[in-house]
Amino acid sequence: MCIIVDANKLGEFLAEPPHGDAEPIRRWLHRRRGAGTLVYSTDGKFANELGNAAKRKLANYAQAGRARFVPASEFAEDEAWLKASGMLRSDDPHLLALARESGARLLYTGDQKLIADFKNPRLVQDPRGKVYSGAANADLLTASACSP
Repeated sequence: MCIIVDANKLGEFLAEPPHGDAEPIRRWLHRRRGAGTLVYSTDGKFANELGNAAKRKLANYAQAGRARFVPASEFAEDEAWLKASGMLRSDDPHLLALARESGARLLYTGDQKLIADFKNPRLVQDPRGKVYSGAANADLLTASACSP
């Protein structure tokens, strides 16, 4: 399974050591079998949300085969459609478009409006989006593939 980490949780995830709620994700990404993949972008709105240190750490995950970078150009059209749709409660069409393009159906966030959007089957479907909100949700960290 692939996971997207929202900017509001990225600091906890990238911290050394990681925050307790982010630690199961880090363990999952580093498993030999059944490992997950972090999906991210550093283009577009992501560029405004991420600092240079975070971008370097994400690139290190990608070099280690633990993350997949998706250029914003690959989901820009979908992001524009989401913005214009009038269906969003959150201000995160870039994250929803990234999920839709990449096939990632797991999101680590604390943003309640984004959670509502991610779980909305009209916005994220086949399969529906799930939200990892803390270590109690570690059972969501499975080995299934992620592709659009």
